[in-house]
Amino acid sequence: MINRPVALIVVTIYLLPAVSVTAQQKPSPNSALCTQVNALDTIKQQIADTRTFDNMVQRIAVLLRAADLLWPHQKEKALATFREAFDLATQDFKATGDDPKQASQFLLASVPDQRYKVISALAKRDPAAAHKLSEQMLQDDAREAADKGANTDAANERTNGKLLTAAIDLLPSDISGALSFARSSLRYTATLYLTGFMYALAKVNKAAADEFYAEALNAYGSAPMNRFLYLSAYPFGNNRDAGEMPGYTTYAVPEGFNPNPNLQRLFVGQLLSRVQMALGSPVEASNAGPNSRFSDPAQMWLALSRLDKQIEGLSPELSASANQARDSLYALLNPKTQSAATNLISEGNRPEQSFDEQVEAAEKLTDVARRDQQLSFAVTRAAKTETVERVINVIDKISDSNVRNALTNWFYFFRTQALIKEKKLEEARKIAALVSELDQRAYLYSRIAEESLKQSEDQTAARELLNEISQAAGKAPQTIVTARTFLALAYLFSKFDMIRAIEELGHAVSCINRLEAPDFSRQYVTMKVEGKSFGSYSSFSTPGFNPENAFGELGKLDFDGALSQATAFSDKSLRSLTTLAVIEPCLQKIPPKTKGPAKTSL
Repeated sequence: MINRPVALIVVTIYLLPAVSVTAQQKPSPNSALCTQVNALDTIKQQIADTRTFDNMVQRIAVLLRAADLLWPHQKEKALATFREAFDLATQDFKATGDDPKQASQFLLASVPDQRYKVISALAKRDPAAAHKLSEQMLQDDAREAADKGANTDAANERTNGKLLTAAIDLLPSDISGALSFARSSLRYTATLYLTGFMYALAKVNKAAADEFYAEALNAYGSAPMNRFLYLSAYPFGNNRDAGEMPGYTTYAVPEGFNPNPNLQRLFVGQLLSRVQMALGSPVEASNAGPNSRFSDPAQMWLALSRLDKQIEGLSPELSASANQARDSLYALLNPKTQSAATNLISEGNRPEQSFDEQVEAAEKLTDVARRDQQLSFAVTRAAKTETVERVINVIDKISDSNVRNALTNWFYFFRTQALIKEKKLEEARKIAALVSELDQRAYLYSRIAEESLKQSEDQTAARELLNEISQAAGKAPQTIVTARTFLALAYLFSKFDMIRAIEELGHAVSCINRLEAPDFSRQYVTMKVEGKSFGSYSSFSTPGFNPENAFGELGKLDFDGALSQATAFSDKSLRSLTTLAVIEPCLQKIPPKTKGPAKTSL
């Protein structure tokens, strides 16, 4: 959620598919230590060890993992652990709050509310208990906010987003529980998370998503337009809202999504009803509300204009009513608002500029900072069909050397990603070599290796490539990205050389131990390009290669080796999390039944 002129480009990379290689004999994962009894004892020991942690968030993470593992075996102990985690999360919230923090010059970062992490984890095991806990938490928050006279609008927005995020996390395992959280969110100020949840729900249950939309429309039917119009995208299957919203995004519309005409009529009918109310009190309604540069009538006009063609397809009568309403609204707006709203519609209808057109328009600007900004945006939006030489030539036109260097690295990094996706591995390798950040270069090499191993069963070639990546990672600075690269190497080597895999796992541990505050809780790394008046940000995700997952995978192949490396972490929380990941398979080993004394025949 950002404000213009910041450009946000999100790129997600998934890293852990199965790799097909001819494997030599692997060490057996069996170990005398890998028993259910030992595993349960280890979990309890990790719970006790958390009381020595200095970092409360890390302590909560270990408690949640331990509680989840314990649940099938010792439910009461697991529930007590969840409660302990929630108490700590409540303390953390009271100490730190959830106001966004300035992460960069133009970028605000949300502060995770640990209470919701606990509730989401508990909901996967006991939805009723989680819902009860969340309701109590919301009541406590409302009472405390009232006592302090806090900014309830901002707090309500954040609560809506947190509840819907928890609902999305729960969807894969419990639709009913997810809907429970989502319905709770309707008591709070609408945000862009609302449509995000409905599209996520539609992927697994379209009928339930349509039904929830009707509930949301009823809940927000009289909300200010800059909130009501968060309901404008879903019924039409659009990827953008029809108004000018406090926060904006491009929604991920599920493939094959079929819009519901009945919901479209409900939305348009409600919108037209609001128009009639606005026309009945033009003076009062003409003022823009908080967090909005457009008044409600202007927002209505924008929505009807942007949805014009789709409303026209519903029925001639509805289209005629919408056109009449739009004309009446336009007459209500002052000349300045008319001009601003009309320009927005014109910009939206303008054909998208080609890369060359964007560059040409930027070069005509006399303001150097603005020219750098527009050239940068042209590069970050450049289609992969643009040649490397052409894009680099444009980057060289940027006057700010810091922007120029960061953008060059950005372009080479993501062009390599595109080439890997297209299976053009030789070309990808050449471009990856031009990435200036050594840890990112090593990371790209690991991605290329991953794809190469899918296409070839030549162990000699695979070993040579992985050795090259290991050398590159060894020369890279000690960062989270470098650590992820070593973890990736360990996983890739495990397909044909477990001894080397454990060795690379040790390199990952050594790298992580050198980091001041290693944090793998966020499964992505943010790249940025910042000028004097703009910023572009991109996140790439590495869900498979955090210490916990990597150790879990290798522990299945070499229990003793992985467990030994886990104990080498200097960070207590990583030591606990990786230990829990390694011992998890041991929980499935049922202890042999003890034979009773032999019967004696008399």
